[in-house]
Amino acid sequence: MKIIFFSDAHGNRYALDQFFKEIANVAYDKVIFGGDIFGYYYDQEYILNLLQEKNVHCLLGNHDKMFLDLIEGKAEEEFLVKKYGNSYKNIGTRISQKNIDFLYSLGSQYDMETDGLRLAFVHGSMVDVLNGRIYPDTKIENGIGYEGYDFVFAGHTHHKMVKRLGSGCTIINAGSIGQQRDGKGCSYVIFDTVGKSWRFKICDYPVERLLRDIGEREETEGMKERLREVLIRGRYYAK
Repeated sequence: MKIIFFSDAHGNRYALDQFFKEIANVAYDKVIFGGDIFGYYYDQEYILNLLQEKNVHCLLGNHDKMFLDLIEGKAEEEFLVKKYGNSYKNIGTRISQKNIDFLYSLGSQYDMETDGLRLAFVHGSMVDVLNGRIYPDTKIENGIGYEGYDFVFAGHTHHKMVKRLGSGCTIINAGSIGQQRDGKGCSYVIFDTVGKSWRFKICDYPVERLLRDIGEREETEGMKERLREVLIRGRYYAK
């Protein structure tokens, strides 16, 4: 079985359009999204529609939970806008009820057994599926939470990573499809369950379009600079 795993779109429709254009030429059996449709950039409704149209198996991310908390009155819009930008401004009025219902249907962990492998897919980590952060230098004592799994796929940190645990589990972080932070570009993973092999693929998209959107939609120079910096951190784009 060939599985494509990607995560952390964060409202970046341009990267997602490029991603689907690329995988149209790839033989695969299943596409899984690790969560975070919301936060930072601006086209969440478009992305929600596209993910469903493409029959992607979606997980809930921490920013998706923030949106649900917001519409339930458990989070403050002013706080989210101040921290993450205008993608959260009036967001409750810009998402259809159909897509809100879809978000409520999403799980935070997806397990699969195929070709003799036990796989898990989460946004964060097996200890904290929404907010856990696994970096290359993160220590996982005794493989706690990963027992019995051959591979665990995650996102959240926006850093591409492969970590092999002493327990025999391998953790693969796909990076981010919408907001790379490791200087290596937006990315996704193609995993072959028969060969137990994987490839990271870089998704180059017209970043200047999103930089334009930031300039038009954000009101303060400070937030414009922050969102631009995190978008292109360490990465030199030819476009």
